[in-house]
Amino acid sequence: ANQKFPANQQQVGVNVWESLSATYWILPYIEQDSLFKTITLPTNAPAQGVSAGGSGNATNWSAAYNGAMNTAIKTLICPSAQPSAKRGTNNRGWDGPGSNYGWSYGSRVYANWDGSSNGIIAQTKQTKMSDITDGTSNTIMAGEFLSGSNASATGGPGKYPFDIFFAGDAPFNSVVNKDFATAAELDAIGSAAKNSPQGVLSANGSMPLWYASTQSAFNTSAPPNWRWPSAGGSCCPGGSHDWGPGVIPPRSLHSGGVNVGLGDGSVKFIRDSVDLLTFQRLGSRNDGQPLGDY
Repeated sequence: ANQKFPANQQQVGVNVWESLSATYWILPYIEQDSLFKTITLPTNAPAQGVSAGGSGNATNWSAAYNGAMNTAIKTLICPSAQPSAKRGTNNRGWDGPGSNYGWSYGSRVYANWDGSSNGIIAQTKQTKMSDITDGTSNTIMAGEFLSGSNASATGGPGKYPFDIFFAGDAPFNSVVNKDFATAAELDAIGSAAKNSPQGVLSANGSMPLWYASTQSAFNTSAPPNWRWPSAGGSCCPGGSHDWGPGVIPPRSLHSGGVNVGLGDGSVKFIRDSVDLLTFQRLGSRNDGQPLGDY
């Protein structure tokens, strides 16, 4: 009806980070209309997302955060996944009811605040059908990911494959083509993340209605169930990792791959062994290159 895909950011509160994800807009279509109606948007908010800088108020944010954003939605939980951290148990904050499905920002190695993502869903802009020049049947729109282990609640080490490890910005800055990182460039990022002293984010994938990328979105810069830990650049305030560089691939506990939803509504099982460039192109809506077999 709106002829656009929602942005993954709908500001509700005074601060930019007080924002809802694109998942908010599909609640009426997954039998959560009553939950959808409990959230009051700013009076100046356009349909299906507003870019950073839109105004809101503290009352609306408080109601959204303490209500809908911390309400469990069974549709968003994969039966085979481990439970999310319970609210209030993680000193990094942002723990919530859990989610195992998120939106694809495309193949760019960003987490993604700058709005330059090449996926169907973007953080700060609405994508039109005409923007998907590779075709909706050839572009990933959504897929699976895992909730964090909650290791940081007790100061423990991060756990693969659940948590986001911080690698620092240097290995990301070395990537020549940010939309299509090479296997060697990704290995450098993954190795830095695995051995990083900077710590981890382990409350990721716990709050599906929050806009932060590790809560409601992923990217296709690395293959499904990547052999390295999911990686962020420098640690962000609150441990949300909602901006800056990141390699946050889809993950599941299924044997051999993950389920993804394409832009035409079809569902595909993508194997972990998929060719890297093919998978990256599956995430991009407009690279103009043939996919090959997958």
